[in-house]
Amino acid sequence: MPEFRVLVFQRKLKKFFSDLVSFILGAQEKFVMRHRILNGTLLAGIIAMGVGLSSEFFREGFEMVGLIALWVAFGFACVFYYLARFQNKFQILILPTFIISSLTSFLQIQYSGGIVSANVMLLAPILVLNMLILGKKYDWLAIVFFVSALFGVNYIQIDHPDWFYDYSTDNARREDFLITGISILFLLGLMLRTLNRSYEDAIGEVSRLKYQQDGDYYLTSLLTRPLSGIRIRSQTVQFQTYIKQKKSFQFKNREYELGGDICVADQIVLRGRSYSVFANGDAMGKSMQGAGGVLVFGTAFRALVERTHREGILSGYYPERWLHTALSDLNDVFEGFDGSMSMSLLLGLVDEETGFLYYINAEHPFPIRYREGKASFLSEEATNFKLGMHKDKARIETCWIRPGDTIIIGSDGRDDLSIGFDAEANRVINVDHTSILFQVEESGGDIESLGQRLQKVGELTDDLSLLSIRFLPGSIGEKKGHEKDLEEPIRLIQNNHHHEALTLLSSYAENHTSDPFVWKLLYRVYRKLEKPAEAARAAENFSNLHPSGLQMIFEGAIQYAKASLIEDAIDMAERLYSRKPEVIPVIKILSRLYKKSKRPEKAEEYQKEIYRLQNGQAKT
Repeated sequence: MPEFRVLVFQRKLKKFFSDLVSFILGAQEKFVMRHRILNGTLLAGIIAMGVGLSSEFFREGFEMVGLIALWVAFGFACVFYYLARFQNKFQILILPTFIISSLTSFLQIQYSGGIVSANVMLLAPILVLNMLILGKKYDWLAIVFFVSALFGVNYIQIDHPDWFYDYSTDNARREDFLITGISILFLLGLMLRTLNRSYEDAIGEVSRLKYQQDGDYYLTSLLTRPLSGIRIRSQTVQFQTYIKQKKSFQFKNREYELGGDICVADQIVLRGRSYSVFANGDAMGKSMQGAGGVLVFGTAFRALVERTHREGILSGYYPERWLHTALSDLNDVFEGFDGSMSMSLLLGLVDEETGFLYYINAEHPFPIRYREGKASFLSEEATNFKLGMHKDKARIETCWIRPGDTIIIGSDGRDDLSIGFDAEANRVINVDHTSILFQVEESGGDIESLGQRLQKVGELTDDLSLLSIRFLPGSIGEKKGHEKDLEEPIRLIQNNHHHEALTLLSSYAENHTSDPFVWKLLYRVYRKLEKPAEAARAAENFSNLHPSGLQMIFEGAIQYAKASLIEDAIDMAERLYSRKPEVIPVIKILSRLYKKSKRPEKAEEYQKEIYRLQNGQAKT
């Protein structure tokens, strides 16, 4: 019980002194360091001069002029303190305080008597006061003034000793030295305590703002967390992510990160086929600005995936068209920021049955393929501008992911490493974008090891995010390529017995829908039998199972057009155009198809594209 009372008393005493200091120097919520320093200095001067005045009643002899000057300075100090502390008159008091304090010191030196060198010590507090008031930029003026005053007093003391009043006894000298020393100790002590208190308040204010800022960072990180990550359960496509944001902070004794990089993966179904959709993005800026871009992109991406799940229109798109639609929707969101926010992006789809990869590179670092211990870029070309910068029809890049391959996608933090300093102590940033290939090979394609290795090679200067994709077939699907079962249909086709071959192939296709070769044979048979609609569907089925076969996509578009299925023909032709936008025959077909579909503006657009390509070829 006594210990509790002591603790309560200590808390009350601490609060009393804290309130007293706040009352003397000014409330902390109205904190201005120079203002509070002036308040504390004036109060210290009042106390020091009070000590000096009180000592006059006990000292041996005194000079009336010096005493009057001290009283006048004491009065001015009280008035100035009142004006500074309670009336907030700050700027107008700096010069008067400087003048009166300096004159008081010189009057004290001249008329107080005793040892002149001891009285010169009174100039030291004036030096500190002037340095604080003048600030860092002009505090050298206070030092020049102080040194000049010392030399000046010394010179006058030597050449004009009669100007100084001197007591005749040693006792008066000792008293003068003692009182001067005590006054200076009081003055300097209170000034330094005021300065220390001001710094404590400043540090406390900074700490409070830092804690508040970290709280904002924490809340923002909570918002971004559910928008990123892997939300997919595929038996054939495996994703792994690694993110190291440049901004790290501590909140409630735990470490968190915040930045503009995002890795996300999900699952959608397009035209009855399952696809893994993924994105690796790098929003403009770092910390809160970058996190804002992540919030915008993550929300728009999730909404796009949900729309695909719920709406029949998007789920009926081919992968190429879905990617174009997704990129256009995301770009529309970022265009609303009028250039103040953008994002580099690599957006893609992986066919979970075949391992075929479709992707769009919007000014993102080149994707890497790690195969059999060697790393290489899939493509060294950005096929679109950043989100929010320019709206253009992006080119779709494709590739097969073989079993054992690892596709690695990363933000520019993988390249922008600080690798040392030059002879002039300037930081050297890595400019070799191919150096990442060596690091991938050394890490064996594992992005966790890769991320750690990059941080050992150099210091990160930007957010770093890595996303890896692996294809693991065999756990689902059926064995393809029953060559012996197709020997008879092939023989019948070679002998022009197409009707008999069609019967066998149709039966085989019902039981082996995932064999692309049977759909290729069916396409040939339907074409010979002049059944364009059926031939087009066979070509479409083949292209779904073997998406790299561009010729079959082209044939499918032609057969749909012959069957007067114009919209289906347009979809097939657009698939081909999105991957090969420079092929003029495909653009001509699209122009004719859009004319038939009564969309002359689109037909005219493709006619202009043909003209542009033909002129470009003629110039070369």
